[in-house]
Amino acid sequence: MTSLEDHDLMSAETQQCPYPFYELARVQAPVYRMPNHPFHLVTGYDVVREALRKPDTFLSGVSPMAGRAQGSVPQEIIDIYTNDGWLPLASCSTSDPPAHTRVRGFLEKLFTVQTVRSMKPMIDEIANELIDGFADRGTVELVGELAHPMPMIIIARLLGVETADLEQFKAWSDAIVEPFSMMVSREREIECARLVVEMQHYFAEMIDDRRRHPKDDLITAAVQHRDADGTPFDMQELLTIVTVDLLASGNETTTAAISSGMKLLIEDPAPIAEVRADPTLYPHLVEEVLRLESPAQGMFRRCSQDTSLGGVALAEGDLLSLRFGAANRDDRQYPDPARIDLHRPRSAAHLAFGMGKHHCIGATLARQELISAFTALLGRLDGFRLTPGTPEPEYVPSFFGRNLRQLHVSFDRMP
Repeated sequence: MTSLEDHDLMSAETQQCPYPFYELARVQAPVYRMPNHPFHLVTGYDVVREALRKPDTFLSGVSPMAGRAQGSVPQEIIDIYTNDGWLPLASCSTSDPPAHTRVRGFLEKLFTVQTVRSMKPMIDEIANELIDGFADRGTVELVGELAHPMPMIIIARLLGVETADLEQFKAWSDAIVEPFSMMVSREREIECARLVVEMQHYFAEMIDDRRRHPKDDLITAAVQHRDADGTPFDMQELLTIVTVDLLASGNETTTAAISSGMKLLIEDPAPIAEVRADPTLYPHLVEEVLRLESPAQGMFRRCSQDTSLGGVALAEGDLLSLRFGAANRDDRQYPDPARIDLHRPRSAAHLAFGMGKHHCIGATLARQELISAFTALLGRLDGFRLTPGTPEPEYVPSFFGRNLRQLHVSFDRMP
């Protein structure tokens, strides 16, 4: 067995398939201090779950770029935001009370089970309209033609923005997420900051318009929201909620799950026959996709005090990267963990959406989008296979996410 020191999770090569590394870490050191990096990796299901259950000990108020080798965010990037736009605040998922409580109190009302259930016809319609665009061709680049536009169109409609600008929204959304990968160049990071400022001004105009002319959309809801003491969100808070919590978080991870899920089904098509024979298994398929290819591979936490985790002593201020992608393939929790098992007990107990007070607010919406996407794809198309002569599936190098660049798929029409 090789040693953990022989591998580096921060390398693009390892990130293409991190699962052998995760398995090695779970066996050798479930709480592992990464050499040359200022944090511990936490890879075992039990220890990740323990940390999630202690939000006051393991704080969420950590930048997604906390582990970057060059240290804090460069002053040049901060200057771009402060001079030309608004410095983004911590997102709901990377903040602690009272800021977390204030924002979550608004966001958690937006995607209740009842609300998402009412959205299902719209979500189904969008999935089928997108499939209409390529169903007769017999081939598709799935990321660009379904996995990306579907959640983007949905969140755009909910925000009340024109879907004609989808490519611009994609560029803006990428600009928010890419720096979190900790794998981008300084030049690209600067470009991303300028794109985000451009996006901020676009939405600042919309926010000002909604103050004057309210509509039935999420931007209006954010503008009109008041805390229990009557305090509204200011512009900096509103822009962070709209651009980070809703736009970027509302599409990037769902895009990743749709495309990665289809790749899994091409590699192992047996579950396709099962869900077709019993459509009640579609939710189970979605949970297995989320477990196997966790779109958010990990999140940072910071120790609020001296403590221990998994028998490892930790000091106040120590950083942890809780690796959901590793915990969700822990064979002590999931027998035969690399296989889709539509009858796996407690299939939704995975950690892809976190848990507790930081459980993903959009989880119910994401699940419905995935169910609708796979139901439409598997109900209308058949014989899925990688298209010969096209690039092999490749993941965008990222310490945080799990996004395919492209997925070229050939298929047959259902008889």
